[in-house]
Amino acid sequence: MQNAETPKLPIQSLGDICDKLTILSRKIYFGEEGAFPEHEYLKDGLTELGYDGELIAAIIRLSQMNFEIWNLENVIRNNGEEKLPMEEIGRRAILIRNLNRKRIQYKNEITTLDHIGFQECKTNHLSQ
Repeated sequence: MQNAETPKLPIQSLGDICDKLTILSRKIYFGEEGAFPEHEYLKDGLTELGYDGELIAAIIRLSQMNFEIWNLENVIRNNGEEKLPMEEIGRRAILIRNLNRKRIQYKNEITTLDHIGFQECKTNHLSQ
């Protein structure tokens, strides 16, 4: 949280703020909740500077989910059944399903911010 010595707006370049947001998002994804206040400070600071901090943060989270899914699927796509035991392929399938749930959530968050288009909705689907 901000204190008396924390500036209202980040005194960093836009590139530095976005870079730091990607790192903080990754830390939060892996359970480092202590990174959340700085993440919110930078996201809110972007908004104060005239950028859409919510949109930038949502895009970062969406990209991270896509990277995670791609990394898990890539080995399977490249003859994974020959390289991995079936248990590992099943474990990856469950992780992919769970990451896809977050991917859809972040994609829908971006759609909500834009007010254009439709929310992705899956009915009776394991990723929902």
